[in-house]
Amino acid sequence: MRSYIKAYFLLQRMLPAFSTCCDELIDRWENSVGPDGSFEMDVWPEMQNLTGDVISRAAFGSSYHEGRRIFQLQGEQAECLIKALPTLVLPFSWYLPTENNKRMKQIAREVRALFMGIITKREEAIEVETTEKMTFLGLLLESNMSEMKQNGISNSSLGMT
Repeated sequence: MRSYIKAYFLLQRMLPAFSTCCDELIDRWENSVGPDGSFEMDVWPEMQNLTGDVISRAAFGSSYHEGRRIFQLQGEQAECLIKALPTLVLPFSWYLPTENNKRMKQIAREVRALFMGIITKREEAIEVETTEKMTFLGLLLESNMSEMKQNGISNSSLGMT
């Protein structure tokens, strides 16, 4: 497993994802230019979207738009955690049914369901071999599937997912 992970994190393997994301960003900016050749924009949200897009493409093989809900939920989860920090000094406060704790658990369930959907879609694509396996998730799933075949495990619930 370590050799799969180490091989993926060579920057050369991620360059196509970086290039695609940057090309799309430049195209969006070029389409925003007015007739006089100038425009003003807030670059911070664009950089956040670019970062999310690069992570989504390099790790999961999907665009930022497909994973946007996950990024939104993670941001909301961070806000909920900041709200909960003062109460975390109390033992078992995490288990109290407060509105904030309920929302954090709901977010965790939704993020898990979204990730499971991405993983299932990627597994199906790998089985049919319709996708490139150059994503981090693709490499992990391929490694997991080959390990399960070698050990004779047929139940997918016993694997990585």
